[in-house]
Amino acid sequence: MPHIVIDKIKPINYPIKSNGIEFLFKAEELIAVKTDISKFLIKVQKRDNGYLIKYDKITRPIISELKKAYLEFVKINEAKILFENISGIKEKLPNENLLEITSDLSNIDIIEVGFGSGRHLIHLAKENPNKIILGIEIHKPSIEQVLKRIKHEKVNNIRILNHDARIILSKIPSNQLESIYVHFPVPWDKKPHRRVINQDFIKESIRTLKKNGFLHLRTDSDNYFNYSLNEFLSFNKIDLKVKKNMPYVVSSKYEDRWKKLNKDIYDIYMINHEISPEIKEEFDFSFEKKLCNFDFKPKVYKNFVIHIEKIYQIDNDKELIKLTMGNFNRPEHVYILNKEKPEYFKLPAPIKENYLAHLELKRLFEC
Repeated sequence: MPHIVIDKIKPINYPIKSNGIEFLFKAEELIAVKTDISKFLIKVQKRDNGYLIKYDKITRPIISELKKAYLEFVKINEAKILFENISGIKEKLPNENLLEITSDLSNIDIIEVGFGSGRHLIHLAKENPNKIILGIEIHKPSIEQVLKRIKHEKVNNIRILNHDARIILSKIPSNQLESIYVHFPVPWDKKPHRRVINQDFIKESIRTLKKNGFLHLRTDSDNYFNYSLNEFLSFNKIDLKVKKNMPYVVSSKYEDRWKKLNKDIYDIYMINHEISPEIKEEFDFSFEKKLCNFDFKPKVYKNFVIHIEKIYQIDNDKELIKLTMGNFNRPEHVYILNKEKPEYFKLPAPIKENYLAHLELKRLFEC
């Protein structure tokens, strides 16, 4: 983690600006920083040999802006640097193939959920050179591997997102996708609530697929196949095609291994015949009143969770609230600047679960 150690800290009246870097407020050990292109928190911790200055992981600063903030913080405190490890750190250039949860997904044609080594994902891209293929994966080493492969193989129509596919589908416009692939998902036999395939995922697949588009599940798990088939058949009207041990155009390294073990491999194709209405969701993450009467006990709902973790005092009128909110399986960690009219230090991702959590937060805690 990029950090510095300085010899002293001066009493400072915030806000203060130095060489284009704004230090907005101090909330106990946290200090809010704003630059022309970034907004984040740094943390000051007393050590035997001075003061450790490091960044807050939740606010994810850009390294180049963090370096500037560290140097200006040293300057306003008239301090000396006793140790630093930032000089040799090079900024990682953003990868044009790597998307964020806030990215525009209106040009995506095909989705693969949990692409692993990327063998099938790259096959899809090469077979559909005029289509944009989105790979969704939560395993970061797999993402790094595939990003290197697509650069090496000069594949330019793949986009990657590190997130929960069940959330990402809710951001896709209706009737847009040609196909959705879910190949060999983790069975989660002991935690079935974590399975990708469920009724909500199927509903969102139907909504986002074009007419005659399809969702393809491929699995080696008897339990997952039977569970998924029942989930599909719970719908009043559905078109399914089921296959067993039929060859497929691409075989993953795991599939090759399972074939040697004579494991059964199942395919379920769900073909969509519906034209779904467009959804236009605009999420307003504003507050009308200051928040108060806090409850630090986690609150778990059907689609989301709220957990106020800590409150940092700024002054008599303001405080900084650290909380977890949003989808139960993939919550966001955020800060709220609690004042006469509160605001998020950095807005949550514009997804339904975050918005539901926001509305409940207001209902519970607005004064």
